Amino acid sequence: MSSEKLKPLRAGDPRKVGEYRLLARLGAGGMGRVYLGRSKGGRPVAVKVIHPYLAEDPQFRRRFEHEVAAARRVGGIHTVHVVDADTGADPPWLVTDYIAGPSLHEAVAAHGAFSEEAVAGLGAGLAEGLMAIHERNVVHRDLKPGNVLLAQDGPRIIDFGIARALDATSQSSTSVAGTPGFMSPEQLRGREVGRASDVFCLAAVLAFAATGRRPFGDGPIDALGYRVVNEEPDLDGVPEPLLPLIRAGLAKDPADRPGPGEFLDRCSALMRDGDPALPEPVSTMIATRVAETDVLAPPAGGAARIPPLGRPKPPLVAAAAAVLGVLVIAFAVWAIGNGGEEPAAPAAAATTASTAGPSSTPTAPSPRASGASTPDSAVPSGSTRAAFEKISVGDCLDVHRDPYKSDEWSRSEPRAVDCGRADAYLKVFKVADDQAACRGSSELEGQSRWSHGEEGNEIVLCVRRQFRVGQCFLANDGAEEDTVSVSEADLMTSWPCGDGSAPGDYEFVLRITAYTTASSCPPGGRRVDWKIRGRTLCTRIV
Repeated sequence: MSSEKLKPLRAGDPRKVGEYRLLARLGAGGMGRVYLGRSKGGRPVAVKVIHPYLAEDPQFRRRFEHEVAAARRVGGIHTVHVVDADTGADPPWLVTDYIAGPSLHEAVAAHGAFSEEAVAGLGAGLAEGLMAIHERNVVHRDLKPGNVLLAQDGPRIIDFGIARALDATSQSSTSVAGTPGFMSPEQLRGREVGRASDVFCLAAVLAFAATGRRPFGDGPIDALGYRVVNEEPDLDGVPEPLLPLIRAGLAKDPADRPGPGEFLDRCSALMRDGDPALPEPVSTMIATRVAETDVLAPPAGGAARIPPLGRPKPPLVAAAAAVLGVLVIAFAVWAIGNGGEEPAAPAAAATTASTAGPSSTPTAPSPRASGASTPDSAVPSGSTRAAFEKISVGDCLDVHRDPYKSDEWSRSEPRAVDCGRADAYLKVFKVADDQAACRGSSELEGQSRWSHGEEGNEIVLCVRRQFRVGQCFLANDGAEEDTVSVSEADLMTSWPCGDGSAPGDYEFVLRITAYTTASSCPPGGRRVDWKIRGRTLCTRIV
């Protein structure tokens, strides 16, 4: 497992798990929290500690034991190996190799699509990894960009959290699990899932690496599932030498897909001297994380030192919670229901929220502030101003906050789109010449501003988030244990719901389940509910 961004341990975090000393936080997912640890011999490892509420469920414990046993059987140089585990501990934990590199999802989000040679190297490594998995009679079932780590010597397949062992009598499994957009048609239909399903996911991952986008697009889970089952993938931009292979891998019928061995042969033939040929910016990301790890996990006998992680916070940020309308809400989590795929409804489902001071005012951008964006200097100012001048009250925009740079937007210029589109994230409620015109009340309102020009010659778009069921946004840990914090800027973000690992400095991916005038939200576990603009925004932690 990999670092994403190393973060210091918090007061409630364990300092030791088994014989492994914990050094930093790596991230969190649906099953638990992941830490950078160090063995007694000085080896850096990834330590996953299962959420306590899951550990209380006997059915989950049995499933976790099964998954760990299956993962232990898997070898090969392109998989992350299980080092240690205690499925009977309270809570259970799992230790794997630590790969000091970004996920494929993170690398593409930061630096764009890969070259033909880089995609070929990725494909060869992943195919070899799948062959090792399948040789041990295991199907991964959740191969996606977030579960592919990039190292200088090739990719690694991680997270066997929903892998299934194939027994001697049934070479498949029928329970539905996976990530929408990177699930095979047979997975989505709840049919038998075998090795060919992993091949479909491999082809989808390579298409993502080659184009920078999902082959079946984005949007609500139902829409994604329909396209995977019934429509052809968008492979525009896939290099010609790889196109026939990837298209064949995405065949609707499992029998029509090539095997991992064919992917390995055809991809390796496109590699230069057997070199994975990672893009230079990605190699730099890897080198940076290796250096971070070397500081945190020196050889045995050396003293680990926590370096400054992330950019330094200015004094302003210490008071930001009081002036930016940050909500902190305690969330309830409940045990997994039948099959362990969706938590069971709790006996008492209500959660409470409280505001923390007045809403944001124009300030210098900060990592958690909902301030104005910075114009993109790479775009001619005349062109940008013309784009702003075209926008009117009532227009909808296909833009969201950049999850890696919360003071910037995902586009450099505004563009009006049909308000019914799934990617029409924002709606303009005011056009002004002063940023103060966008100020709201003391409550969290799901609104922000986007401006262009200097003071006295400024165009300001006051925008509100359109909350759509099925979409996801990002959030962070609250100040107290088991709390979630969200700011106006966070509500402006968007993230694929299928990727449970949050990007950048974020901790959680929240899926919108309702935006309603009703006093209660749809039943389900791991809920977080918010009061916004007089209605209840119902979300669930992915």
